[in-house]
Amino acid sequence: MVKSRPPDPLKGSDKQQNQDVDQLKSEIASFASSLGLSSSLPSSGFNDVDFRKPDLALKTHKRPNTQSQFDKDNKLTRFNKTPPRDSRKSNDKKSKSQLGDDDDGKRSSINRTFNKYGSLPKLPLVKAAALGVWHVDAMELEKKVLGGEGKSKLEVKMGVEEWKGVVEKKRELGERLMWQYSQDYEQSRGQSGDIKMLVATQRSGTAADKVSAFSVLVGDNPLANLRSLDALLGMVTSKVGKRHALTGFEALKELFISSLLPDRKLKTLLQRPVNDLPEAKDGYSLLLFWYWEDCLKQRYERFVFALEEASRDMLPILKDKALKTMYALLKSKSEQEHRLLSGLVNKLGDPQNKSASNADFHLSNLLSEHPNMKAVVIDEVDSFLFRPHLALRSKYHAVNFLSQIRLTHKGDGPKVAKRLIDVYFALFKVLITNLEEGQNGKHGKVRDGHSSGSSKEGKVENSESHVELDSRLLSALLTGVNRAFPYVSSSEADGIIEIQTPMLFQLVHSQNFNVGIQALMLLDKISSKNQIVSDRYYRALYSKLLLPAAMNSSKARILLCSLLRDNVFFYCY
Repeated sequence: MVKSRPPDPLKGSDKQQNQDVDQLKSEIASFASSLGLSSSLPSSGFNDVDFRKPDLALKTHKRPNTQSQFDKDNKLTRFNKTPPRDSRKSNDKKSKSQLGDDDDGKRSSINRTFNKYGSLPKLPLVKAAALGVWHVDAMELEKKVLGGEGKSKLEVKMGVEEWKGVVEKKRELGERLMWQYSQDYEQSRGQSGDIKMLVATQRSGTAADKVSAFSVLVGDNPLANLRSLDALLGMVTSKVGKRHALTGFEALKELFISSLLPDRKLKTLLQRPVNDLPEAKDGYSLLLFWYWEDCLKQRYERFVFALEEASRDMLPILKDKALKTMYALLKSKSEQEHRLLSGLVNKLGDPQNKSASNADFHLSNLLSEHPNMKAVVIDEVDSFLFRPHLALRSKYHAVNFLSQIRLTHKGDGPKVAKRLIDVYFALFKVLITNLEEGQNGKHGKVRDGHSSGSSKEGKVENSESHVELDSRLLSALLTGVNRAFPYVSSSEADGIIEIQTPMLFQLVHSQNFNVGIQALMLLDKISSKNQIVSDRYYRALYSKLLLPAAMNSSKARILLCSLLRDNVFFYCY
């Protein structure tokens, strides 16, 4: 009788050993994920091959795909998305995956979106290899398809919601055309060795190499490489990896200025006569250009928003880079100029004097490059000056910038000078009103509290009038008025003299000697045009001569020049 062979204990032990190894690997990966070293997913950077025995290193085991382990891994992944800062290896892996793996994920999602057009027949479309400068080609094609400029204007003869529905259908068609155009580019231009090398660099190169590869591909054909542009934007909009944002800002600035943005403002599909396009090759090609322009406008808005966020960053080098980029874009292109100008003017109120001075410098250079923007910049600074709760330091930087604007008698120079004087005196009135309100509050506190010390009484005595404002701000205001008043037309100067002269005579008697001298200089120019003011002006000038501060002030030279110019010594004799 043949006995049945008992089960081999070694095979059972091997199976049990494999399960134990898999379970141990899962626990180690979960523990490493909880420390922030990597995620517990199979695609994580953790690998224990170096710790295995030689015979086990060649074997690969699948992790148990149980529901409990899957829930546990997902929980650990949610709570450990951001690695700790003190882990250098984790930061390196995160920065690399940010430029490589995340981009691959975006590409896969875009590919899934575009794959729905793979089964559709191809439409007649312009060849990808024939692209020059996209906005030049689009303008020529627009003239060919729509004729003159009159036909290219939008004339909507339906309701707003109905028109939006029409545009959405054209947007879907434009997305399909973009996919077809990208496929044509990959089949023609993408087969060259240079493009293959750039694509390989995108996936496995260093951070600097990836930025260069993205930039070259976008420059080669921006319509077919929209994903590369998105990858660069992802670098500057990400909350981590700020060192990559510096290179990303520079690369995107060069792309937008040199090849992407035209010398006009971009338009959306809602602003285009999409119903007038024929269903032919030229019509489809023009719709492709319009759809690309709509996508470009959205991405440029994201880029400007990233610049605004970076200008408020705590890192000084990133803040300075954002300011320089905003100035370069504002100087070169008109797209999003209001937001860029507002961002530059807003930095005049930066708590750090260096950043505020940089904003002043960039705004001055902007007006040197584009003198016609003076009125727009003055209006923006005007709205900035009268924000509630704005610090005196911020107002000083803004007034100091306005006082340095170059004026002229030609063109709109007199109007710009009049606008500046209106801003100066409006700020005078606001500062005086705030000071008077503060004085009333201080006097009320002193009267109610009889136990106030001598220091508080001294402060109340020192603020007896509005002339005790910040002396630097007052000096900057008066300097600005002195520079702008000679450029005002004679007809408008009479109205300024009649309204603003009483305020200037009050400033002459300021306890700050330098502020009084600045007011006297302005009154001297006014008195030369209005003889009625002269007697009062000389009385104010004589009172300044009796002050001991006249011999020690930094403005003593200006006072002596005023005396010689007005022949005061002759009258005294």
